[in-house]
This record gives sequence, structure tokens and C-alpha cells, in this order.
Amino acid sequence: MSETALKGQPKLNFSGAKPQTKQAVKKSRTDSEASNSSMEEFQIIQTQLQTMTDTITSLRDDLKCMLKKEEVEQLITNTVTSLMNKIEQNMNNKIEKLVSEKLVEVQSNIESLDYENKNLKDQIKRLEDKTSTNAKSMNEQIEKTYKLSKLAHMKANYNEQYSRKNNIKILNIQENRDETEDSITKAVTQILKNHADVDLLVTDIVAIHRISTKLGQTRPVLIRLRNNSSKSTIMRKRAPMKIGGFRLVDDVTNPNRLL
Repeated sequence: MSETALKGQPKLNFSGAKPQTKQAVKKSRTDSEASNSSMEEFQIIQTQLQTMTDTITSLRDDLKCMLKKEEVEQLITNTVTSLMNKIEQNMNNKIEKLVSEKLVEVQSNIESLDYENKNLKDQIKRLEDKTSTNAKSMNEQIEKTYKLSKLAHMKANYNEQYSRKNNIKILNIQENRDETEDSITKAVTQILKNHADVDLLVTDIVAIHRISTKLGQTRPVLIRLRNNSSKSTIMRKRAPMKIGGFRLVDDVTNPNRLL
């Protein structure tokens, strides 16, 4: 124990009876009496010494139990450090548990998403295959329909053109505001007679009228004849009709006109 530490400690109080000091007796004693008196004094001193020894031992034990300031600080530091370590370990355990639980949950979600993703891929693949099959079938149907439509248009155009086989269009016949079918018939027969030397009978005409044309131009006259012989007779006179300022053309359908 250091001197500084001892200064802070309470002073020792020794207990016990102080040995009685007898006054010297001037009278003479026998040797036996002197011996007995010495033994009593020795026992008293021995008792006091034992008491002092016990007291010192007790104080020494008490001093041993007393801690220095540095030891107290170290004890506190060790205690706090131990508590912090326990708290940290506890927190780490809780965090690890939470992280582990979350990882399990996330892994479960990932597996679920992977399963759903695989199902979606399978569904998409089936849809793609079905769509591809349907598209192929549709393309085949479209191609078939196109061919049928093209054939139908060809037949319709053929039939339309066949129905016009006895028609003739005459261009550049002057148009009058108040003209009628009879007046047009008379004008056409007169022009054919004068410029082509063709006698067209009214009975050879099935129908006669003007047809539409571009804005600002004279509308052509369309004649439907009773037979192809009458048409051939007139069409052979295209050259003299052209010299006279008129044009004879076949009545063809729009598809045939573009050929």
C-alpha cells in the first residue's frame, strides 16, 4: 500500500485495556510473590498484543477490500466494455436473425418469381407458336383469297368486256344543250353517212347516250349495237372518220385500258 493511499485511510484506534502499572512497593517481597506478579503482567501484555494483532489483521483485510481510483476506473471500464460487448453481440444476433429471415423470404420470393417467369415464358412460347401457326394459316388463307379475288376480278372484267363487245365510242361529236336520244341518234347516223359512207339503221342501235369524261371536254357518244357485224362495219371506217375530225374507239373496261 502506498503512502498516499495510507494518508487517505482513517487512523487506527487501538482498543484494549492499558496494562496497570503498579507502584513500586518499597517493602520487601518474597521470591514467590515476585514471580507470580511477573507472570500476571506478562499475560496482560500478551493479551493486549494479541488484541492489537487482531485489530491490525482486521484493518489489513479491510484495506485489501478497498480499491484504488485507478482500479475503480478500470473496473467500471471493464464492466461497461463487457456490457457493450454483450449488447453488441445481442444486436448482432438479432440482426443476423433478421437478415437470415429476410434472406429466406427473398429467396422464396425469387424462387416464386422464377417459377412464374418460367410459366410466363412457356405461355408466351405457346402463344408465339399458336400465333405463328395462325399467321401461317392466315397468310395461306390470304394468298388463297387473293388468288380467288384476282380470278374473280379477271372473270368479272372478262364478263364486263364481253358485255361491251358490240359497243363503240365516238369522240368529238358536238354536244347541244337540249339534245335528246333521238337527236343524238340522228346526228350519229348522219355523220357516219357523210364521213364513212355507212348506212346505220336505227334498228341496229340497242342504246345510245353520252358518257362522262374529263371536265371541259366534249362527252363521247356511246353506241350499243345489236350485233358485232354492224360494229365491224363501222370500225373499219376509222381512218375516214378521223379525217373528218371524229374518232372511233372500242368501249373497254378500266383494267383493260391500263394494259
